[in-house]
Amino acid sequence: MSTATPALQKPEGQSGASKILWFIFFFFLKLVLAIVILVLASAGGLAVGAYLRMQSLPDVHRLAYYDPNERSEIVTTNGVVLKEIFGEENRKVVQLKDLPKHIPNAIMAIEDARFREHTGVDPVGIVRAFKANMDSNETVQGGSTITQQVVKNLFLTSERSYARKAAEAVLSVQVDQTFNKDQILELYANLIYLGHNAYGVQAASETYFGKDAKDLSLAESAVIAGLIRGPEMYSPYRSYQAAKTRQAMVLDKMVEYNFITKPEADAAKKAPLKVAGIRRGMKYPYFTTYVMDYLRKKYSDTDLETKGFKIVTTLDTRMQDAAQRLLPPHIEKLKVYNIHQGALVTVEATTGHVKAMVGGTKFGYGKNEFNRAFQAQRQTGSSFKPFIYAAGFENGLTPYSVEVDAPVSYGNWSPQNYGRSFSGAISIKQALAKSINVVAVKVMDKVGISKVLELVKRLGIDSEVRPFLSSALGASEVTPLEMAHAYTAFANDGFQFEKSPILRIEDKHGNIVWDNSKPKGKRVLGQDVARALNSCTRTVVDGGTGYAARIPPHQIAGKTGTTSSHKDAWFMGYTPHYSTAVWVGNDDNQKMHGATGGVFCAPLWHDYMEVVLKNEKVRPFPPEIPLRRKAQLTKGTHTMAAKAPTEDDDRKKTESARTAALERQVQERMRANQAAATDAAAPAAVPVRIRTRTTLPEPVAPAVQEAPRQPVGRMDDVPRTPPAAAADTTPAAPAGGREGSGRSDGGTADGAASN
Repeated sequence: MSTATPALQKPEGQSGASKILWFIFFFFLKLVLAIVILVLASAGGLAVGAYLRMQSLPDVHRLAYYDPNERSEIVTTNGVVLKEIFGEENRKVVQLKDLPKHIPNAIMAIEDARFREHTGVDPVGIVRAFKANMDSNETVQGGSTITQQVVKNLFLTSERSYARKAAEAVLSVQVDQTFNKDQILELYANLIYLGHNAYGVQAASETYFGKDAKDLSLAESAVIAGLIRGPEMYSPYRSYQAAKTRQAMVLDKMVEYNFITKPEADAAKKAPLKVAGIRRGMKYPYFTTYVMDYLRKKYSDTDLETKGFKIVTTLDTRMQDAAQRLLPPHIEKLKVYNIHQGALVTVEATTGHVKAMVGGTKFGYGKNEFNRAFQAQRQTGSSFKPFIYAAGFENGLTPYSVEVDAPVSYGNWSPQNYGRSFSGAISIKQALAKSINVVAVKVMDKVGISKVLELVKRLGIDSEVRPFLSSALGASEVTPLEMAHAYTAFANDGFQFEKSPILRIEDKHGNIVWDNSKPKGKRVLGQDVARALNSCTRTVVDGGTGYAARIPPHQIAGKTGTTSSHKDAWFMGYTPHYSTAVWVGNDDNQKMHGATGGVFCAPLWHDYMEVVLKNEKVRPFPPEIPLRRKAQLTKGTHTMAAKAPTEDDDRKKTESARTAALERQVQERMRANQAAATDAAAPAAVPVRIRTRTTLPEPVAPAVQEAPRQPVGRMDDVPRTPPAAAADTTPAAPAGGREGSGRSDGGTADGAASN
């Protein structure tokens, strides 16, 4: 009988536990496999993402064309900076080769000591910075290299992520391979922010120490390098002690890395910091504000703040200093006459360049930024008369043409001379020298208002000159700059250049983008007209109301001006080279006490121009030449002043014939003298004595009362402009000078008195 071996069987009660174990085993196996797969997938995704991001990184070669925002500067011809123009970023780019070695060495010592050794990313520096920060329990060093800081600022955002750090590292290596170390360091030195709107070491040097970066000492260089990590924290303007502490740290690092010796560092630490103070103002503010106003007509504010222009001005500092020195004390002396403001501006007649400008008194630009030299429109008084006579010379009159100075009326307006006196028959030349109002109005009426206004525009006056006969006496408002510019046409033999305060403009690379050093002028007056007028205006200075402006042996021409309300006084004087306007008055239009241009303006003009003309050769005006122009005059619109008739018609005819004969006789003698003067090449014709009345001519009025007249003396085709000020019809008291008074057309604006 055979014996069977029993089969192996699972113990009873173990089958459930075995299943649980196997379940757990397979679960963990699947979990591990899932994790492995997930990790592999994530790694692959990261790799793909990194690859794609690297492919989309910017091209570092663009750094070769990087053009940072750079401030513009307004400077004089000898390099004095008048104003820096910038927005948020005050930056002026400098080359590394122009900097003292202390600056790059200080920057590398505190920011990236192994800059010249690593390849854009420095693992050693990262470990060293980590250890230093742990030892100090604060951030005293950064792990980023100079190259990485350049990349982060120019190519990347401030995002805090590993992806951004990886991109930064890759780009830094590329930059290091593409550019040399000096190029990278130069870019960094001009890029970094160093506090108080200063970007780059040049702007920082000027902001903190008031000097060019090339002139920085070791001690000052260490201060600027120390600002990189905390511009506001370590600013000497915020905390002098914090700045010195940070400076010492930079110097110690420079010793540690053998950039300087310990004795040099110790000496620099002991040197006191002489900060210059933050200066954001302007030098010569009245002139500089005019330059800014001129520039804004050519460029936007953004261009001026970021393009790095160098604007070389026409300013003559010697003339500007003289104007600023002489005007305030002159106005101070005139305060007893209730005069509180003044302006002076000089334009070079041969170029149109504005050489000097002062638009206020000793209270200064900081107290009142209103620039009266080019912003204040003031009534010109008799300084407007040369424009009338120039128009007359263009239309058939000569300096020796005779007008009768006698009472006249234009509708309801009767112009008056100062003192209510009249001279009878008188030449235009003498009428201008004596500043006779009636003759000026008569000439404007005969020539035609439209012709006078056309000439005024042609001479560069943009302010509105109202189309009334009262404008002959300066009742319209013009700026001192416009007047000085207009007179350059007289000074320059009929040629005129556009007024400008700018000589040239250069871009940040030194290329000239606008050149005004040799401007092109244009003829605005005939040569014969300009010379005829000069012979008249020279008489004003040689023996007329502008006598106080004489500067022998120089030849001076000009015209005084005072408004009838005594609110404005002028002297417009010029030589063959310069035209200078002087104005005094009050911003609130208060009356001055007895003011006249000859007394209150001509002496200042004399003192100023005496400085200007010192050591300059005498330039005579060209000789007068005959005026041979066909007469294009109207009969005029005036009538004699209305009084009751006292003579019969025969008497009136006799007086008229006598006056006509006298005028013909004087004109013939003038023409003879003019011809003789031309043949002899004399500078001016022989003066002629004119016999004048000692009594007023008897006026004639119609026997029958006429209907009231409408105002005349206004162009029909030009709309009437409301006057700027209320009428002031109270006659001014005589002030010891040759003055005149006249009310404006219809009594609606201040007239202008001669002086």
